[in-house]
Amino acid sequence: MRHSDWHTRWIHLARTFCPLAVAVCLTMLMPSLNRLTPDSGMTDQDPPLASVSVHSLIATYAREYALDPALLQAVIKVESNFNPRAVSSKGALGLMQLMPLTAAAFHVLDPFDPDDNIRAGAALLRRLMDRFGGDLPLALAAYHAGERRVSQAAGAESLPGTQIYVERVLRHYNHFMADKTLPTVWSGRISRQDQPLSAARQMSE
Repeated sequence: MRHSDWHTRWIHLARTFCPLAVAVCLTMLMPSLNRLTPDSGMTDQDPPLASVSVHSLIATYAREYALDPALLQAVIKVESNFNPRAVSSKGALGLMQLMPLTAAAFHVLDPFDPDDNIRAGAALLRRLMDRFGGDLPLALAAYHAGERRVSQAAGAESLPGTQIYVERVLRHYNHFMADKTLPTVWSGRISRQDQPLSAARQMSE
């Protein structure tokens, strides 16, 4: 085998197995992976972060995954209150509270890195929006409780904790869309028939 071929294969293997190894280590160090109820118990007490850099990342990945930046802001607000070092008692990590196995699935090496965390969280939310046909409340419910559980329950109504979570996110979403004092981080439009405003209003009223 030529040296260049060996080097290329080694890099490929490292990229494949490093996220998995990180997930295994985090799983061993964290408690239960179940996230079925809202959890505000964060073990890290650093002050919340809402810096220009985080808003810039929100804008970048909102554009990349065709999401409203106000929606990403709302999810981050509810999940971690903009604290990139947040760790819940259930083992969720970082700004968008990724579970270790989810982080591994989206090739996140450091879930406390805002760039990696927001990228993976936005990618997951985009996938869930597509999975549930652009139904924002269902996508948010699946983000919180898991895609399979929400599908089996046929919605969030039979999952009280998840329904509360969805209502909180939508309430913050409406606030961020209406608050003109927030930084302007995105000037695009939601695509793929994802216009969520009417659904958000119905859930929050």
